[in-house]
Amino acid sequence: MRVFIIDDNQIDLLISRKLLLKNSADIDVKEYSQARLALDDMKADQEEHPDIILLDLNMPIMDGWGFLDGLKDAQIQSGFKVYVLTSSLDDRDRTRAQNYQMVEGYLTKPLNDMVIQGILQ
Repeated sequence: MRVFIIDDNQIDLLISRKLLLKNSADIDVKEYSQARLALDDMKADQEEHPDIILLDLNMPIMDGWGFLDGLKDAQIQSGFKVYVLTSSLDDRDRTRAQNYQMVEGYLTKPLNDMVIQGILQ
């Protein structure tokens, strides 16, 4: 299983990575601190998409919404699931995330083992 973590916070990247690796021996994790780089990689390599994307919303340069719009505009929808992973408790963000077909869930930070196990199943 391949997972992309897109988050500008290094501590959140580390926590997410450690929890993923702790809960699955057969996982390939790639981290991005900029959403634009992840989007560019996905556009460049249409064959090697992740199975799961953990996406922060509030990032500089390109935020999570820009990333989701970029996926939609590039018509990149290859069976992967996006989980919005954010510290935002704003119901408007949750509702907005539901408007994206590729978004499987809305998770609030910090992650824990139970949430990770649910994602990986």
